[in-house]
Amino acid sequence: MSSPSKDISLLLEKLGLSESEITLYLALHKYGALTAQEVGKLTHIKRPTVYYALRQLIDRGLAHKNGSVGIERFQSESADKIITLIDIRRRELDALEQEAKGLMKDFSQLQEATYSGLPAVSFYEGDEAVKQVVSETIYCRDRHIDSLAPSDNFFWQIGQQFSARYIADRVAHNITTRNLWEKPLEPEIMLRSYKGLSEVRILPTSMINKFKSTMFLYDDKVLYISSRESGYALLVKSKEHHNLIKSLYDTLWDISQKVESKI
Repeated sequence: MSSPSKDISLLLEKLGLSESEITLYLALHKYGALTAQEVGKLTHIKRPTVYYALRQLIDRGLAHKNGSVGIERFQSESADKIITLIDIRRRELDALEQEAKGLMKDFSQLQEATYSGLPAVSFYEGDEAVKQVVSETIYCRDRHIDSLAPSDNFFWQIGQQFSARYIADRVAHNITTRNLWEKPLEPEIMLRSYKGLSEVRILPTSMINKFKSTMFLYDDKVLYISSRESGYALLVKSKEHHNLIKSLYDTLWDISQKVESKI
């Protein structure tokens, strides 16, 4: 079992504090108001580093100065300030996310301007990388995605939170979709989430338990998303490849069973 100080150190590290900042914060929290010299003696950290780290702690709102000039003492703020710092970080990230979303169209145009027309293949490995490339599909140029998915797919395996947010973002961007499912997956609930922007059909029974990967077709791209166990995604950017896969998809769509919504 880890010690409380170690757990706190790990938390502060995740918030971006340096090793010296963490050491000084814990010392101030343990011993109370201290001068810079006293902190240096207790922590065995060199004076320039002590002063720099103390300024950083003050700027982060985790410490403050008291006392008179010449005998300044530094004291840590209450532990509640850590929650405040997390809240500030969250709001900063939310603002950054909105800024990034606003620039996605510019990034897309820049990419198209430099695109030579040659096919390109990109490989992504790990949950976060896969979630990132999936999330980028909501900025598709044609505002339409065709998908094909097994019943036990990456979206179900990664957890409801990511899947629900992805669908909500897709709806917010007015992305229409056609969805081919291996088996019915609570279609009424899913169709309600799609807000009338998507159609769902069930694949022929001959395909049941025959595949584990999900496929997205959009613009001139085909995105293959493996099961979470395999943990990768493969993005192929090629008009020729896209047209080939889309012709196969259209054929499957025509022979698949319609899911009628009662909502």
